[in-house]
Amino acid sequence: MIDKIKKTAYAAALLAAIVQAGPAAGQTDIHLSTEKPGGGLVPIVVRDLGSTNEKLAGTASYMTGVLLKDLLYTSIFDPLRFESGTDGLSGGRTATAIVEGTVSAEGERYYLDAKLLDYTSREVIFSKRYSFVEAAKRTVAHHLSDEILFFLMGEKGVATTRILFTRRDGRHKNLHVADYDGFAERKITGGELVVSPEWLDAQRFCFTSYRRENPDCYLMDLAANTRTNISHRQGINIAGSWFQGSGELAMTLSLKGNSEIYLIKPDGEIVRRLTDNRAIDCSPSWAPNGRELVFVSDRTGGPQLYIMDNYGGNTRRLTFNGTYNTSPAWSPSGDMIAYVSRVGGIFQLSLIAPDGKWEDTVFENQMSCEDPSWAPDGRHIAATVKYGGKPWIVIIDVETGNLRRLAEGETASWSPLGDLR
Repeated sequence: MIDKIKKTAYAAALLAAIVQAGPAAGQTDIHLSTEKPGGGLVPIVVRDLGSTNEKLAGTASYMTGVLLKDLLYTSIFDPLRFESGTDGLSGGRTATAIVEGTVSAEGERYYLDAKLLDYTSREVIFSKRYSFVEAAKRTVAHHLSDEILFFLMGEKGVATTRILFTRRDGRHKNLHVADYDGFAERKITGGELVVSPEWLDAQRFCFTSYRRENPDCYLMDLAANTRTNISHRQGINIAGSWFQGSGELAMTLSLKGNSEIYLIKPDGEIVRRLTDNRAIDCSPSWAPNGRELVFVSDRTGGPQLYIMDNYGGNTRRLTFNGTYNTSPAWSPSGDMIAYVSRVGGIFQLSLIAPDGKWEDTVFENQMSCEDPSWAPDGRHIAATVKYGGKPWIVIIDVETGNLRRLAEGETASWSPLGDLR
């Protein structure tokens, strides 16, 4: 847990442990599940996408497979298949809708004509033509999945989002990015010690690197392919949380030796200081309305969660159960805060209401779960769990407790909505 940059400010002296060597592994696509009561899934039939000629059959089959997994990963749909040679489901089952479509091509352009049909009436709910190049076939399938989710459930999907995370590589720890399902992984940095990735928007993110010996904060723009050092003040410069509305980044700085929380602009200009006491204050996370921030402080002994307004006033303690609570992440819906609590040597993923009136543990088992980062749908969380002694990024459905292993790595940050390509 000492590798978690958002709480590194709480134990800055332990950052040296991050350089500990460990083998890296490539992306895998594994779906795991834990038993926990939850709502029923919505059945939806996915027909094999057709093609206008045999050369396109492989593309159509590939996109069908991506679409099936996307719908499954929503944790809302139960994607089904018609019995071979029929237009019906086995056992007399019914479904909500049917997805079908055809892939065609004209020169270098590919097209997907997709339809969503009501299962009972077979009436068209929506139809759409996607135009794309062959290399973007996976992205188009992601977009189709998100549109199905929106039309049927009124919810925005996350199939086009990405996840930042770090991975040890010998003595170094580099930054990686992958699609939300673990595909298209690539290394962003090389030969340096990187911690604390934090998305600003669909194209930009911050992270802290020791490339100049000091933990400086950098901003990287994927679209412009640029990297800028935005905070290289003496001591720690740890990005915590970005609020799009004001264009301010909540950070942990140790300008005078003690860790305090500041707001800065993307160019590094300090807007204002939010905390000022002898305690260690760190790990800020914005409320989605920008009026408050949750953060970690040891002002009453062990680390606990506190909430303050965006000027540093009206501070109140949020957590009282347990002696070690840290890594807060405010949900996009604003109605709950995820955090980790140490219980008997295990870090459990917990949820708490901003007013503290209710708390819940997402699941209770013998695996430590750390570093939560919310998906923009407010239902899924990327977190770090160890398997066989190695940290992995897992995707957790907070309503059911289901897990999906994404990639070997840790300290994930889930991107906001938007096409990152």
